[in-house]
Amino acid sequence: MGQLRWPRAARRLWALAGLLALALLAPALPAAADEGSCTGKLAERLACWAERVGAQDATVVTLNRPLELDGKSADWKLKEREPVFGRGPLVVMVPAGHPTGAGGTLLLVLAGDRLVDKDAEITRLDDKTLTDLRQAGACEGNLCELVAEAKGKGKTLRGKELVDAKLAADLGLNSDSVGGSGGGSSLLVPALGVAALLLLLLTALVLAVRRSRGPRLAFAAPAAHTGRTATKSAASAVSAVEPPGRHRAAPGRDVRRPSTPGRVAVVRTALHPQGYVELDQCLRRAVWAEPGEPAPAPGSSVEVSEGRGKDTGILYAHACAEDQRTVIDRARHGS
Repeated sequence: MGQLRWPRAARRLWALAGLLALALLAPALPAAADEGSCTGKLAERLACWAERVGAQDATVVTLNRPLELDGKSADWKLKEREPVFGRGPLVVMVPAGHPTGAGGTLLLVLAGDRLVDKDAEITRLDDKTLTDLRQAGACEGNLCELVAEAKGKGKTLRGKELVDAKLAADLGLNSDSVGGSGGGSSLLVPALGVAALLLLLLTALVLAVRRSRGPRLAFAAPAAHTGRTATKSAASAVSAVEPPGRHRAAPGRDVRRPSTPGRVAVVRTALHPQGYVELDQCLRRAVWAEPGEPAPAPGSSVEVSEGRGKDTGILYAHACAEDQRTVIDRARHGS
């Protein structure tokens, strides 16, 4: 066969493979803080988050470090913030590893949805702050009693207490819903980078071997389907995070299954009767439409359809029928 030679084209492919791998792996690395984040004192942050909640369906705030309680309580405008954050909703996520700070706990009480790690450290609040929250109508259930300062109870409480009291969802069980790239695994981006690297290296090897044997052959690359590919890329890049939490569940509705084929979604939180399902790699609030039957557990498949008339915008979930229609729909939507 002769000595293996690496032509100039192969060397260029090596360089291209390295650059492509770095580009794909970069999103998996820890990113710096977003310059567009709400900053300043607590009152300024609350005002900024309130504006964001009003401009979109939901705003997610992750407490990656303690948030202090500064400024005057009158400047916080709790009575104005509470209904806005509850309706938006404002979603507050509390990971483990550090205390929330008094300001973080206040934000957690105001939040419309809460995702809390069971090992999270929730800083307790003093009586004056709790009084302001009660007057604003922000104390859901016994939430303010749980986070109140008390002798012998320490400065913080574990997130498990809020989860057990049904005042917050377990961040550990809903991490795939919160986080990341299109609701998929965190290893997806590195896997794509490695696959692209191997593919380009294999192409380079083929070119080198063929060049060592004789005349160089030209390969025509198939044209990409730009329309559908662009649509899928856009769908993967944008995820509406709507974790479960404080919203009051309406009574279950007995809605007849539509005659036209529905779409298959995956249950992510319990439908009792409202919960969240994953549809097209996005979380959507859904209502269980068969109250006479037990709702499927998280991870199960359901058939969903949009309501009509006065129910426009409401997503109804039915038991997933394993027929030909459902299998085709599942394949089409990638469920």
